[in-house]
Amino acid sequence: MKHIRKIIFCLSLLLSCRFAYAESSYDISEFYSVIKPTSGTKAVGRYDKVVDVEYILSPTKVDKGKYVVEVKKIGDNLYQVKDTDLCIETRYCHEWASFSEKVVLIIESNYGYTKGKIIFD
Repeated sequence: MKHIRKIIFCLSLLLSCRFAYAESSYDISEFYSVIKPTSGTKAVGRYDKVVDVEYILSPTKVDKGKYVVEVKKIGDNLYQVKDTDLCIETRYCHEWASFSEKVVLIIESNYGYTKGKIIFD
């Protein structure tokens, strides 16, 4: 009887873990306004290197709040909000989001080291 109770307990524990999922939360370090230049646009980067420009990012401010949006990855730690010119820079974010992915944005501030969080489900 003692063993049956242990088995039932273990099975219920395993089944309850099956429905749990981990969400991924990352710090937001900066907000940018994105401009997609015409093809062939170049810029001079560090060490006088000429580079092809894919996006031009300009720092911007965003209203505080909690938003559910779709994002797409456009670079390392850079995600563009779908159908807007807003881009979010994260820290140590490992989410691919090669296609649009729904996320929760929690914007707490426009200043400081951390400006909010982006949460992938």
